[in-house]
Amino acid sequence: MKRRQNYRFIMCLMVLGFFMLSFSSLREDIKGWFLAGSTPESYIIGIEKDSQRNGNVGYLKSTQAKIKKDGFGTIMQQFTPKEYLGKKVRLSGYIKSSDIEKWAGMWMRVDGDNREVLSFDNMQSRPIKGSTDWSKYEIILDVPENSKLIAYGVLLSGTGHIWLDSFKFEIIDNENQTTGTGRSIQLNKPTNTDFEE
Repeated sequence: MKRRQNYRFIMCLMVLGFFMLSFSSLREDIKGWFLAGSTPESYIIGIEKDSQRNGNVGYLKSTQAKIKKDGFGTIMQQFTPKEYLGKKVRLSGYIKSSDIEKWAGMWMRVDGDNREVLSFDNMQSRPIKGSTDWSKYEIILDVPENSKLIAYGVLLSGTGHIWLDSFKFEIIDNENQTTGTGRSIQLNKPTNTDFEE
């Protein structure tokens, strides 16, 4: 069942990849970030001040009392992975949640030619649920030499509100275990990951 849900999510993201440039939800005031998902019309993204994080944080929240089955939204960005090719990469970031109906998670996907998914993790096996305080989350994936694109962000399935801040990419030792599975608007590097630009 989990494998089928992961497969559906991956396929949905792959299909969305071909249409991302047509999304009207790109927000000029959130440099580098945009809204996508299976039902993006049911969500909004934005920036607000957070005293605990000492600055701006991004958010993703539902705008409807009920989201259709398997509906999700994501605040995301994607970039060409030149400096990470052939490396093992850790993505970390801080997330806070409120009233998550189904689940939420940080996610990262590494694509090859023709949007082939080379590695992927969306935290579905360790989801964020309900209401949680600021916590640090991590994803570790291999970025093969033939990688063309890294996409990442935070997704929200169903209703709720999620905040995110201070995303960071690091090259790490190969001894570290990966967390996921392996085998538009495009940036040259991760952009505005602390939401201060």
